[in-house]
Amino acid sequence: MVIKRLRDLSSGELDALFNRFGEDFSAVLFNSVIPIANDVQKNGDAAVKKYTKQFDNVDLSSLVVSESEFENAEKTLDKAVFGAFLEAKKNIEEFHVRQLKNLISYTRSDGTTLGVYYHPIERAAVYVPGGKAAYPSTVLMGVVPAKIAGVKDISVITPPTKEGSVHPMVLALCRELGVSRVVRSGGAQGIAAAGFGTESVEKADIIVGPGNIYVTAAKTYLFSLGAVQIDSPAGPSEVLIIADTSANPRWVAWDLLSQAEHEEMALSVLVTTSEKLAHEVALHIEEDIKSGRGRHEIKKKSIARGCSILIAESMEDAIEFSNRYGPEHMEMMVEGATEYLSRIKNVGSLFLGHHSPVAVGDYYSGTNHILPTGGTARFASGVSVDTYLRRTTFQMLTPDALLKARASVCLMSKMEGFDDKHGGSIEIRFEKE
Repeated sequence: MVIKRLRDLSSGELDALFNRFGEDFSAVLFNSVIPIANDVQKNGDAAVKKYTKQFDNVDLSSLVVSESEFENAEKTLDKAVFGAFLEAKKNIEEFHVRQLKNLISYTRSDGTTLGVYYHPIERAAVYVPGGKAAYPSTVLMGVVPAKIAGVKDISVITPPTKEGSVHPMVLALCRELGVSRVVRSGGAQGIAAAGFGTESVEKADIIVGPGNIYVTAAKTYLFSLGAVQIDSPAGPSEVLIIADTSANPRWVAWDLLSQAEHEEMALSVLVTTSEKLAHEVALHIEEDIKSGRGRHEIKKKSIARGCSILIAESMEDAIEFSNRYGPEHMEMMVEGATEYLSRIKNVGSLFLGHHSPVAVGDYYSGTNHILPTGGTARFASGVSVDTYLRRTTFQMLTPDALLKARASVCLMSKMEGFDDKHGGSIEIRFEKE
């Protein structure tokens, strides 16, 4: 593995790290996503089934999972594993319920009352990746905050297995959480079904959840049409670890590898103030790759393509790099990790100390794992209860309060060329009957 000093990186190398949001969507959009979306909008269920056959080689008799399929899934569950997911559900609920917003209202001395109130989006869709693997944890992360926010209609959109079914743990958690329907379709066609609605799929007002480039492009396209709100664009999963001499090099290596085993496109970056630690971590990674353990080929390709080990001159330099990088996940494996909290910005989810690996946040601790990637943490946030709430401002003025505003509003509206009716709507209220 190549180890570099942060100060020696060229402007081109830094640009590639900071501006990495991945694939150019244009080819995917124009060649695949837009035609698929238009077809689904026009032909509904039939189009979704057609593309599911084309891309997944699955013939679907119906898009929506039936009651009997839920019942059969429950019979095959591993009770211990289901219990672990239910324990995680409690932690996720405990954390997210504290995010609920209350009415804000105040009245100025002139009689003007201003405020904000919140109400839930009516219909939401949560995309849960599937097909080659199952991600029931994403059901929890997408649906729990929606339920807490008060969303009444929730669809889970997920690709079918090669047999045309949905993983029983995904179905069991959907039943546990009171999901309205499970739609077995992935990719752009599944997103389009939720975004436009079909004969059997209710149109959503927001679509959240991770997915491949086709899913991300479809979400982005539907958002551009004004059809739905989305959480944020999503690219390959990533972690940035800042570590000092107090870090265990084997633990650091395992945390980088745990990101690499997600997919070939995953990004794993270590920034350390210790040259010794950098070389020890590299050795542990190389030993693991040579061992052939686990998702060997995926890890091997991911590490070769997207793993960087960088040596920083100081902790300040490491944090500055992270703030510009904007990672999805960031681990602070340093002494006194909480002391740096106020200086760390632009992170999707932050893991402090030596005993807080990303995996615990992926599954169990209670924070959300649907997070901004590719540097979008510089302006976007992860899924939360806020994601599913609409914010409405309100105002009410007394006659005296409007009188106080009268002159200023009329002057400003006249300057912008709207004095006839903007300013006039104020003046008319002071005309004598």
